[in-house]
Amino acid sequence: KLMPSRICEGFFATKRFDREKERRIPMISVSALLETSHRIPNLDYHILMRLTLKLTNDFSQLEQLYRLMCFNVFSHNRDDHSKNFSFLYNTKDQRWRLSPAYDLTYSNSIGGEHATTVDGNGRDPGIKELLAVAKAAKLDLKKSKLIAEEIQEKTQPLLKMSIQN
Repeated sequence: KLMPSRICEGFFATKRFDREKERRIPMISVSALLETSHRIPNLDYHILMRLTLKLTNDFSQLEQLYRLMCFNVFSHNRDDHSKNFSFLYNTKDQRWRLSPAYDLTYSNSIGGEHATTVDGNGRDPGIKELLAVAKAAKLDLKKSKLIAEEIQEKTQPLLKMSIQN
């Protein structure tokens, strides 16, 4: 939703995903889970994949994280630190799941590199590194390649437009 403003076209607002009416949904960030600072780049998507599988025991959650990783790479969101990945707890079925993605924006981050490396590469990860993470997570490589290419195709025109403006 775009909130009106007198100084610009408007401000983006969204519904909180950690609330259900007045009830808080238990949520924990990767930073809190691993007891690590989000200010120091010390995370790789390999670790995030393993943590996600351990916590959720659900391969669909790995695919969701893979899609987010691809988006972060191709949209130049290098602010992908450990506080920007979280899990929500469903008290009814007593299961964790990835939270919806948040804080998604074009950014250079520390030293111009991703805060979370992709197969060890923070400066310029691409399809090769994305597929290495997918392979290690035992995701279907053919599907993973298609997902990466689709996200790259959809984000590149928007990225070019953002950089030009």
